[in-house]
Amino acid sequence: MEQLVDIVGVNIREIRKQKKLTQEELAEKCGLQTSYLAGVERGVRNITLQTLEKIALGLEINAKELFELESPLIKLALEKQQLLQIFTSYMQDKSEKEIQLLINIANNIFETYK
Repeated sequence: MEQLVDIVGVNIREIRKQKKLTQEELAEKCGLQTSYLAGVERGVRNITLQTLEKIALGLEINAKELFELESPLIKLALEKQQLLQIFTSYMQDKSEKEIQLLINIANNIFETYK
């Protein structure tokens, strides 16, 4: 189910950008709060079919377009989600000390390559 929420969110964001709409503009057209729409685009909001319909109308598209899997961004989002799930499952049996060590190492690497 999480993948579907991610797919719809990425598609909303990409179609909104293609139509040169800001989140604020689309939210206003749909009668939604901007922060709510932002959560939908990030895949952290599990929306109702009524809300999906409002967004599709606001984007002036058929709602089925929000479920398309063709976008390269969708494929990247799914791959990232799968990698995060693998990483999370790998960390489940590690101690708090090991996890903190890994976080510190990751932070050092990210700081080095900023």
